[in-house]
Order: sequence, then C-alpha cells, then structure tokens
Amino acid sequence: MNSRNQQRQYYIEGNTARQLNTVPQRIERPKQQQEKKVNERVSRNSSRARAFDLKYTVCLMVATTILFVSCVNMLSIQAEISEQRRSIATLESTLNELTDTNNETSKRLESSVDLPKIYDVAINELHMVYPKTGQVISYEASNPDYVKQFKDVPVE
Repeated sequence: MNSRNQQRQYYIEGNTARQLNTVPQRIERPKQQQEKKVNERVSRNSSRARAFDLKYTVCLMVATTILFVSCVNMLSIQAEISEQRRSIATLESTLNELTDTNNETSKRLESSVDLPKIYDVAINELHMVYPKTGQVISYEASNPDYVKQFKDVPVE
C-alpha cells in the first residue's frame, strides 16, 4: 500500500460477497392515468392550427423571397448610386480643370489685344465711323445665342 497505483484487496469472511460499484435500483411507481377531457374548442383550434401550418409556411416562404429580392435590389441600386457619385465627382473635377484652362486662355487673349490700337486703326486707316441713329436695325431671333444670316433682314 505504499503506492497509490496498487489496488486495495479486501478480505471477506463468510458467504456474502461485497458488490462493488453498484447502482441502486430505481423504484418505479405506477402511473396514474387520468382521463383528460378534451374540450371541443381545443380540438377545433388544434385542427385549425394543423390546417394553418401549410398556409403559414407558404406565406412565410413568399414573404422571405420578396424580402430577399428587395434586399438584393436595394443593394444593387445603392452600388449604382455610389458608382454614379464617383462618376459625377470625376466629371466635376474635369469641368473645373477645363473652366480654369478656359479662363486662363481668355485672360491671355484679352491681355494680348490692344483695344486703343484697334480703335486708332479703325478710325484713321480704315475710315470707319460709329453708326447714326437711323442706321441701326434691331432684330429678334428665336435663338439669341446664334444667328446665321441667309438673306437681308426685312425693313419694317
């Protein structure tokens, strides 16, 4: 008995042997059978519930399918919107660059033109004069930005 690994040996006297590691037997009690009175209303509700199961399941499946399709549709629309926002941002930056370039070019052209010199050449060399009051004819065009003349303007 020096070591824990050694098994203990029991000495038994007499004709009864000790039973090791036994589980006590379970005492079973007789079941009391009580008759449950099934209410007529309960039986109707249970039959309705059984009938409702198939309808409910189909309805739930349809609702789940509609929900899934709408979620996928919403995600695709959201992705499309974010792509359009990126495209708009790119186009806006391109527009800003072109506007800056156009403004710089306009300023450069305006600064290269010497208006007093043009006036002097028109008056002195080309003998141009300002129009008199009766010489100016006003004309209303359908598109005020652009007019192309194919024939003379009618005199009113």
